[in-house]
Amino acid sequence: MEKRVIAAISLSIAILFAFRYYEDRRSGQMPKQLPPVTQTAPSENPPPQAQAEAKPAPKPNAPLPPEEEVPGRQIVVECDLYRAVLDNRGAVLTSWQLKHYRSGKGELFEMIPAARADQLPYPGSLTFEDQTLKTLANTQNYTVEILDAKEGGAALTAPATVVMRLRRGDVAIEKRFQFEAASYLVHLTATLQRGDQPLRGRVLLGQDIGPEAEHLLNPSIRLTAVSDLGGKIQRDAGPKDEKEIKSVTGDVRWAGLDMQYFAEIAIPAQPLTAYEIQRIPIKTKDLTGQEIARDLIQLTVPAEGSADYRLYIGPKSQSDLDAVPGADLSGVIDFGTYLGILVKPLLAALRWINQYAHNYGLSIILLTFALTLVLFPFRLKQMVSMKKMQVLQPRIKEIQERYKKYKKTDPKRAEMNQEVMAVYKEHNVNPLGGCLPMLLQMPLLYAFYRLLTISIELRQAPFAGWLHDLSAKDPYYILPIVMGITMLISQKMTPMSPSTDPAQAKMMLLMPVVFTFFFLNVSSGLNLYFLCSNVFQIAFQKVAERWVGDQQPERKSRN
Repeated sequence: MEKRVIAAISLSIAILFAFRYYEDRRSGQMPKQLPPVTQTAPSENPPPQAQAEAKPAPKPNAPLPPEEEVPGRQIVVECDLYRAVLDNRGAVLTSWQLKHYRSGKGELFEMIPAARADQLPYPGSLTFEDQTLKTLANTQNYTVEILDAKEGGAALTAPATVVMRLRRGDVAIEKRFQFEAASYLVHLTATLQRGDQPLRGRVLLGQDIGPEAEHLLNPSIRLTAVSDLGGKIQRDAGPKDEKEIKSVTGDVRWAGLDMQYFAEIAIPAQPLTAYEIQRIPIKTKDLTGQEIARDLIQLTVPAEGSADYRLYIGPKSQSDLDAVPGADLSGVIDFGTYLGILVKPLLAALRWINQYAHNYGLSIILLTFALTLVLFPFRLKQMVSMKKMQVLQPRIKEIQERYKKYKKTDPKRAEMNQEVMAVYKEHNVNPLGGCLPMLLQMPLLYAFYRLLTISIELRQAPFAGWLHDLSAKDPYYILPIVMGITMLISQKMTPMSPSTDPAQAKMMLLMPVVFTFFFLNVSSGLNLYFLCSNVFQIAFQKVAERWVGDQQPERKSRN
């Protein structure tokens, strides 16, 4: 029996590490780039981060007819949810700040990182096979027309429509941005023509999300491309070859870039047949100043003479995603391939409890208590089973002594196992009954790990004292250490057979050490859950011991 318990614990730990490794691998692989170089254009009312003078636009590779010079201009659009900035140089979005979310530095969360000098810079950029067209479309100043908007000082108030046009000879490009006030949506339509013929190009959705420091806080969480292919969610870290442009084909209902808590999603007016991604390795510095590698993913969607997309640029909040009309964006949140059936109800329960607790740390404690209460009957069954096993142990020991002289490979050993099982069956004892609560606990632990990894509600959610962010690790490692101590206490309280081998007992004592080491760098919310689970189990076990008392195995009647 003890060997089975040890095997179950060892298997659980192996699965825990394998699960963590699988999650890291599934998210993608990290690679390389240059330090960021901010490019901005002059503006009548530039935002604080974009007050620098723009560099002169490079000339196209081929001569173009002259046109009256259009001055650089930036248009700010605001609502209660976001503050967006449009630049008429290239007619692109250069900023999208979320007003209800903060970066690690306490600033408004900037969804659109500063452009890098060697890459297409911003959402809304155009790319063509003809490099002259590409340069023209992305470096020239477009004329600006503002429709259906209230101008309030330096900014427009959403809802607002901004139309930008560029004409050079027979090339005509128009982009129309329609900003919504009640959601994180902007409707982008574009027409691309050369003479009477449509131009075939592509629209850049983006290549990164958020401040770089957000990606460095948890290196195991990677930037990925995500899409809905005919109702099936696909995540892709990009091709291994950085020069390869990968075409993701299928019934593309939406596609975008995904990071841990935020996403940029392009929702086409009609499903696409494909979109393209390219992995861009960069080099940067981690939070300690050491040079590391990470990947950007450049994602483009087709524009066959025209383009019609709604862009969702915002948090991976279930309510905000569900509020997007005409598209099912629920798959943007990665609940896990196999754990979604547990994670979704746990998350719903946590949100419901928090409506009354108003503190996610307290909500985790209350939810943990409820789960421990639900598992109590199984815990009680484990104790009863172990008590009965202890009573039967002398008889089992007697059988084992009779077969002690035989080697483990001897067929007689099979007879010993049959006799032992016959004793268990005679007294209605399940030798695996003690393992059941542990097997039930592990899926819940994995589900909580997933929940705390993807739930934006817990991002920067404070609990108490030094715990200012339940999604981040405990900076002083107090929770994981106390969790390990309570796990050891709970383990010592669990009934074990008198015949347990001393070496096996020592191995069991190593389990809390292994778990403590593993939990040092996981979120404080997960540590809080496991700590409270141990504390409640100790309390319930004390209650169960008085309840159970001395259990005598029942002998089955023989008719």
